[in-house]
Formats: sequence, structure tokens, C-alpha cells
Amino acid sequence: MVGTGLGEILPGLFCILWGCVLVSSPSIISLANRGQALEKLVVQANVMYRARGRAVIHKVPTAWVPIRRGSKIVSAKVEERAAVDFIGHVALPAGPLPVYFDAKEVSRGNRWPLSKLEQHQYDYLRDCAQTGAFSFVLIGYWQIQRFFVLPFAELERRWGAWKRGNGPASIKAGEPGLIEVKFLDYLSFL
Repeated sequence: MVGTGLGEILPGLFCILWGCVLVSSPSIISLANRGQALEKLVVQANVMYRARGRAVIHKVPTAWVPIRRGSKIVSAKVEERAAVDFIGHVALPAGPLPVYFDAKEVSRGNRWPLSKLEQHQYDYLRDCAQTGAFSFVLIGYWQIQRFFVLPFAELERRWGAWKRGNGPASIKAGEPGLIEVKFLDYLSFL
């Protein structure tokens, strides 16, 4: 079952998936898990999509290099950052649609800063869009329990205005150009 163990791993997030009312979402996500909660939920949704034959989407692993002190591994560092978090394709009547996206989170409030998307990620999403893929940013606003897809065309418009200094530096939940999605079916709009 898709939700098995999820309530134990991330208490309360199970309620978001199934429409429960969540009273104190900021306390759900510890500092250690803050950047991984949305990714874990996307992975669960992807398992469901694949089981239904709707899509095959994989998490892109981050390459790590061990740091050694003598013969012991004492830590690790990122060798190469992944361009985006997820890649795959969605089955559509007209044929498969390649998808490339990054998952971003806002733990408090209803604004996501564009500065949280790194230049290499933006460039990769742009390159994918230019070759016919549907590229986007999936943004989870935990405090208000809402999720949005920011398609690349809208990201490009906002990114350019922000970089030129004549546009906002963040994106508010629900603004025009965003596509609100229900969790476990973040591809329902396709």
C-alpha cells in the first residue's frame, strides 16, 4: 500500500495526502527532514503512477564522495549536484510526454523565493523545455497545505523579471500562472 509506514516516518503528512485537517504542520517537519518531505511524497506518488501505468518518473540521485581520515569514512560531500530532482515520462493519448522537475518546499508562510532555485537547475529546466519536455517546479507550501506546479514558461517569465530587478523575488501560493494540484495526483492537470 502506498501509505504504509508514511504516517510513522513523517507523522501527520499522511493526513495531507488523504485530505485530513492538519493543525500544526510546522511541527511535523524537523529541521533534518525539512528538505526531504516533499521529495518523499513525490516518490510515493510516482510509485502509484507507475503501478497504474500512468507515468514512470524517477528520483535523480545525488552523487556523494566519502571524506576519509585514514581508512575511516568520517563524512561525505556532494560530488555533483543533480540538475533536477525528478525525470521521466507521462503516458498521454498523443504519446509519452517527457517530464523534468524539481521539488521545492516552503515550511512557513505562503511565498517561495526564486533564489531557492539554483541557476544550473533553471538552465536545465529551460533546456528540457526547449527540446519539447514539460519542465516545471513542484512547490509545496506546508503551512497552508497547498501544492502548485510552476510550469517552465511561467518560471521563465518570473525569473527574467526578478533577475532584471523589475519583478518580485518570490512566488505567492495561488498566484496566476501556478497550477494547484492535489497531492498523490500532482500530474492530474496533464
